[in-house]
Amino acid sequence: MKNVLIVGAGRLGKGFVGETFFNANWNISFLDKDPEVIEKLQETGQYKVKVHKTDDVVENIVSGYKAYLTDEDYSVMDSFLESELIMLPLYPKDFKEAADYLSKCFNQQFKQNRESKKTLICLTNKNHIIDQITGYFREALQDEETKAWFDKNVVVRDSIVRRSTDAESNTSTELITTAVASLLIQQPVHCDFSDVKWLELRDKIEMLKDIKVFTINGPHAATAFYGYLKAYKLIPEAEKDGDISELIKGVHDTTVAAVMKEYPVTRDEIRELEYLPAAKNEMPDSVFRVAFDPIRKLSPRDRFMGVVDLCKKHQLSYEPIAQAIACGFGYSEERDPKAVILQKTIAEKGIEKSVSQYIGEPADSDVVKHVVAQYEKMKTGGLIK
Repeated sequence: MKNVLIVGAGRLGKGFVGETFFNANWNISFLDKDPEVIEKLQETGQYKVKVHKTDDVVENIVSGYKAYLTDEDYSVMDSFLESELIMLPLYPKDFKEAADYLSKCFNQQFKQNRESKKTLICLTNKNHIIDQITGYFREALQDEETKAWFDKNVVVRDSIVRRSTDAESNTSTELITTAVASLLIQQPVHCDFSDVKWLELRDKIEMLKDIKVFTINGPHAATAFYGYLKAYKLIPEAEKDGDISELIKGVHDTTVAAVMKEYPVTRDEIRELEYLPAAKNEMPDSVFRVAFDPIRKLSPRDRFMGVVDLCKKHQLSYEPIAQAIACGFGYSEERDPKAVILQKTIAEKGIEKSVSQYIGEPADSDVVKHVVAQYEKMKTGGLIK
């Protein structure tokens, strides 16, 4: 049997990655820094995933895995050495910590078998950071000889996640996921995972990821932010609201127009990328999950500001995007640590300086002015408290 190490045993790590490799009959090992996550996996010895496909809904019990904490004894070492594929379903901020911890494993791999090869696949919506992530892993190694081996035998690849996975918390052993579209993975790779369903190698991943993040994640986040302001709990409910659907159409149409100006793609190619078939009895995605971490979603080059940059470059109006960004600055969910930080910044610095800080534009820029104007309009109307 083949071996995969999954670094990050939260919702995506268990509900998508673990479930997918379990169905392909791979040996699975989980590694996580959260003791509660690992304790729960070890305590139960299994977890349940409800999978919504296009034509069926099935419940799979994932078992037979190993689960390790990032402990000082490196209990994960043997599993690491045996795994030619490492999946990294992590937030962007967590990659450096993961690289620092795994450096000892890579050093041991080099000492034990200099002919061994590894493929690392990053599952994050943040684009244009693979060189940075590769640098994290490389620089953490002990010497130049090991780094030379790493450069030759290890590849760090990006991916495009097109699958929703949810649970009550990262520690939960009952998860829900959709299975209607493949994970698109940058090639070439050292590992053969052609036997694993829902994994697909593609060229031009960086370009396609930009387009996916802009055309899918942008409107999705706008739905969540505006939906939160209107007190909706579920995305499907928010989508039926007339005001929200009008904004989403504006965000999507603006995004598509900007993407077609910037990239060598046709409208049909964009449709193929952004089209996700409906899943049977599809799980109602929560506003909380989709809106989570507004600071990341509002940051430069991400789903909103990346489109704004393209609109400015090609002299297109970005007014619907400005309204979506303003909704993001109105998101004040107390359960979301980043939303709390965002609202604290607004309270201390005011909306203009806060918008400037988080979207990466000068306070006197037209973008900031448009966002602030939309924010103040919604605040006057009572949508933003």
